[in-house]
Amino acid sequence: MSASATLSAVAARRRESAGPARGLGRALRRVRPARSGSRTPLTLTRRGRLVFLGLPVLAGSAALVVLAVIFLVPSTATATSEPVPGSGTEQTTVFPGQSLWELAVAADPERDPRDVMDEIVELNDLDSSVLVAGQRLEVPAA
Repeated sequence: MSASATLSAVAARRRESAGPARGLGRALRRVRPARSGSRTPLTLTRRGRLVFLGLPVLAGSAALVVLAVIFLVPSTATATSEPVPGSGTEQTTVFPGQSLWELAVAADPERDPRDVMDEIVELNDLDSSVLVAGQRLEVPAA
């Protein structure tokens, strides 16, 4: 037998004996066992880089827009020392025998007396509906 025939016969026997596991053996030899304490480097895909870098940029841009709106848009509220038009209060004195209901009807006859009574109690910080003659009370102006 010639040398080339001998080499091809040896190669054929190796292929037959190794079978499909031969490629697996090479792959297993390439894998290195992980060392304790060593880490593999992190590799990011294109989508990963977009998320990792894009989200902070997007959040920073949104914060800049909010700050620009806060500081550059003029305020529409203005301070004034003028009295606010609308219902104010008046001071009245309680007469003997006068009830809170009578005070409420006299203060604003067009409104429900129960609502006006609630306002009187709130304005004067009353604990009960019992009134004392000569007591000075704030009542809503009509």
